[in-house]
Amino acid sequence: MNNNYPPNPNDQERERPPYGAPQPPGPRPPLVGLGGWLTVFQIYMYWSLFIALVSIPTYIAVLFLAANEDALPEEVRSVLSLYGDNLQALSVYELIVAIIQFVLLVLMMVLLYTRKKSFPRLAKMYLILSLAFAVIAFFVVPPTSGMVASMIWGAVLTLAWNMYFNRSVRVKNTFIR
Repeated sequence: MNNNYPPNPNDQERERPPYGAPQPPGPRPPLVGLGGWLTVFQIYMYWSLFIALVSIPTYIAVLFLAANEDALPEEVRSVLSLYGDNLQALSVYELIVAIIQFVLLVLMMVLLYTRKKSFPRLAKMYLILSLAFAVIAFFVVPPTSGMVASMIWGAVLTLAWNMYFNRSVRVKNTFIR
């Protein structure tokens, strides 16, 4: 009698699997989809979209305030005087930038979630364009202590994300192939 369960009616023993060294797992599944570092980029896109949505009414309000300086208290006028005569032009510039960023981000999200081939190219363009807008604003706005560090950090992140979109296997499998 053997110890196989269920009992073997023919009294024949079944072959037991050989016990040897564990075999390596099969091939890894391909990196495809919106996971991994693309999740971080999606969070960045949603955050940037939120900032653009908040910025648009803010810059409209600043334009209104700059046009009606007489209605402002003295404390607010002293803060706005730091910008000199550039406040209205700067507000128009920032409003246009916020609208452009909003439109590009909505377009990028549509391309991302429909997995269109043009998404990586548009994402790289958006990152470079955002850095260019920040550099232009840097030369227009009176400098503060954190602006230079912020510009360097933005340039490093733009370079890193552009390298990711150029070299990532997940990006190639999801959007290119």
